[in-house]
Amino acid sequence: MNAVNKYTFQHLRKWSLSQFRTNTNSAVVRYGFSSSTAIPVGLNKNENRKRLCQYQRQRQHQHQHQSCYFSSVSNEEVNKFSKFSKSWWDPQQNPLIGMNSIRVEYIVNEMHKTSTNFDPLALSGLKALDVGCGGGLLSESMVRLGADVVAVDPSHTLVEHAKHHADMDPKTRSIDYREGYTIEQLAQETSEPCYDLICILEVVEHAKDIESILTSAKSLLKPNTGRLFLSTINRTIKSHIVAIIGAEYIMGYLPPGTHDWNQFRSPQEVKELMDRAGLEQIDVQGMVITNPPFKGRWDWKLEQLDTDVNWIGTYKIA
Repeated sequence: MNAVNKYTFQHLRKWSLSQFRTNTNSAVVRYGFSSSTAIPVGLNKNENRKRLCQYQRQRQHQHQHQSCYFSSVSNEEVNKFSKFSKSWWDPQQNPLIGMNSIRVEYIVNEMHKTSTNFDPLALSGLKALDVGCGGGLLSESMVRLGADVVAVDPSHTLVEHAKHHADMDPKTRSIDYREGYTIEQLAQETSEPCYDLICILEVVEHAKDIESILTSAKSLLKPNTGRLFLSTINRTIKSHIVAIIGAEYIMGYLPPGTHDWNQFRSPQEVKELMDRAGLEQIDVQGMVITNPPFKGRWDWKLEQLDTDVNWIGTYKIA
């Protein structure tokens, strides 16, 4: 419908030729257009408009859902988390807000190990990729610390809310959000490794193909100094009690069904996946709640010896 509004019917021939003259097998033919002349075949003006709009809607649908063709994307998970968009920045409803500060602290500390630059903006001059960015919690933190941030997520809804939230502050407006996007798409479109850090945080437990994500990440990560950060939930009895029974069914911090215990991964399992992708583990630490969040307050600390529930790791190209 947008195309019909923009181009009057008398300009339809010129527009159609510019769009489709190089594709003789174009889907326009299936909707009643001649590929050689772009003139409606045996249709009146109203029917022509109807079929053109139908074709445009199909093209738009295909573009919006292109990311779902990649093996790592679970449409069910995308739809599930898209429903959280309006409450993404509500600390009473999103435990990731409390966890975010400890994740950022860990990332900054690890990146400082690769550099002698101690700029007050801890990530100044670094190019960062936030995979599965959701509503933009991590992306905004990294850009405030000086990073040049690209953020991708297969959910259009979440990224639209992330953009809206980032636009409220001049410091975060520079984030390059890619909605309906996956890391596989980005890897296909990028000719050489260009990212200093790639973050895949609280993503793999919701993905269908972790190896696809890691292989794409490796192709985008700078050798030697580049670092990949991954965090998820360990598959233990303790994590089932805390992350599912406690957080979802007893305390109600998350809707029941948010997590699937079978999708959780241990540090060792992820290390094996990293090895197959050509990535090497540098460090792993647990992220532990220090006080029960009975009032919605989430206090976290890093604990190297406790990876039973939430954990985060650092990796580089082997």
